Amino acid sequence: MFIDIKSNDGGRGEPYSDVCVSCQRLIEPHHSTEHIDFQTGDEKLTKLNGIYHAKCAVPYLSIKRALDMMNRMIG
Repeated sequence: MFIDIKSNDGGRGEPYSDVCVSCQRLIEPHHSTEHIDFQTGDEKLTKLNGIYHAKCAVPYLSIKRALDMMNRMIG
């Protein structure tokens, strides 16, 4: 009997692990990661929230730092 199991990793099967938001590859347990959370009302930025490989996260972390600094200056 065939069983179709849906997984949260884009259909790649077990083990069920997280996928990098940037490169869409599996994040293995030994990989270093960064969790990015854009806390704005902008829908485009909230789509970028999630777990990244550490190297994939570098450009997004710089954007987040810049936005955080601007938000502190504004309000």
